[in-house]
Amino acid sequence: MSTKLKNGQSRYQSKAKVVSIKKFQLLTLVNATRCLNDAAFEKHGDAYLEFPVIVQGDGSPSDVFNLYLLKKLEQTIQYDFKTFASIANQLVDFQRFLEDEQLDCLKFHKLKQSNAIFKYRTRLIEQANAGLISARSASNRINAVVNFYRFLVTEDLVDHQRYGIPFKDVYKYIAVDNEFGARQKMAIKSHDLAIHVPAKAPNSEAIIDGGELSPLTVEEQAVILKALQKSSREYQLMFYLALFTGARLQTICTLRIKNLIGCELDSHGFIRLPVGAGTGVDTKFQKPMTLLIPNWLVQDLKIYINSEKARLRRQKSNYGDSDENYVFLTKLGTPFYTSKAEQQKLTEKIKASDSFETRLKIYEGEAVRSYLKMVLLPEIRLIDPQFKSFKFHDLRASFGMNLLESQLQHLPAGHSAMTAVEYVQARMGHRNISTTLQYLNYKSRLQWRSKIQHEYESSLMKYVMSSVNLAGELS
Repeated sequence: MSTKLKNGQSRYQSKAKVVSIKKFQLLTLVNATRCLNDAAFEKHGDAYLEFPVIVQGDGSPSDVFNLYLLKKLEQTIQYDFKTFASIANQLVDFQRFLEDEQLDCLKFHKLKQSNAIFKYRTRLIEQANAGLISARSASNRINAVVNFYRFLVTEDLVDHQRYGIPFKDVYKYIAVDNEFGARQKMAIKSHDLAIHVPAKAPNSEAIIDGGELSPLTVEEQAVILKALQKSSREYQLMFYLALFTGARLQTICTLRIKNLIGCELDSHGFIRLPVGAGTGVDTKFQKPMTLLIPNWLVQDLKIYINSEKARLRRQKSNYGDSDENYVFLTKLGTPFYTSKAEQQKLTEKIKASDSFETRLKIYEGEAVRSYLKMVLLPEIRLIDPQFKSFKFHDLRASFGMNLLESQLQHLPAGHSAMTAVEYVQARMGHRNISTTLQYLNYKSRLQWRSKIQHEYESSLMKYVMSSVNLAGELS
């Protein structure tokens, strides 16, 4: 039996599942008849795309879980289908457990250990210990179920007066850094059924900047660029943008043709491109920032935009052959990454149509990540068989290290290293300077590790009975 299917169904006999409704809208009964098909309804409220519904193993909808999802929808100001899908996928795991164990989630017991949620917690811990799920997944699932029970109690859907609530709320304190790097404590609401997630061992080889990033050495960057020479032009240019501007994949793939038209060079040979909120080019959390693109790369981008290959791709796309279109499109004319603006337009278009069959399709860089893993990395290993795996986002960290190194080498007399750090912070759009300081600390660790490695090898190796050294003495 497979132990790690994406939907988690392999761990249970139950066939309960999540079904996504393409366009979900509540209806109000206007005219009742004897036959439901003849009854008249009118639309009530907004339409919600890709709304999840939990279906039990016998094929019938789960009343209580779907009621919970509807209640959350009623209380939601900004609907996000991915958030609701995540909640539904957490709860359907609990539904499968309930069906397998023949338990009633609405029945509370005086003995805490007899409650369905407590038994589910025990099962999650067992699955995490067996390696079937991660501790983080177990924690997320129990948290989702606790939130579901909070709803049951708030809405008075269970008899909690007799035996009480099957968990207790507690408050925990976590340390957070503000934008100036100062640490402060923040209270968060938790519960006594929380599943502990072991702290991840700090990785001295990584920088935490939107995930664990591993900067590539200049030599490794050179190997990537060499392997890229065999790639198609759009992939070459996307990787160049990441490595020479530090832009995230989301920003690169939502870059529009109009953003590059009429841009003038600054005194250093860059165009200063505003990205983020209001520009049509997405950034993390839509934070406004300025992307500096070197002139040689701007010219290469313009040549590509005017190529027949790029024009044919635009003709297949939603925006057509216009300056509103993305710089980079797939062979099918679809975006590599759907911008926030296009998501909104597509959503409104589907809502306004009478069709309930059109599905909202969102792209989030899957094609680029697949290309890196399946095409580029094998090409790289033809050059260097020992080349380590890397992520597209590591190119951003590599740019940050390259930029910091350059700034430190050309630091004016009398200026501290913080001058260089603050410049890197601005170029990379870091909200907290503590994120940028990791690059400086990473550089220091590399230098220190190299020095220590050399010293201890020099002092200890003379006592090591190495086969290589013995072979040299015998020859």
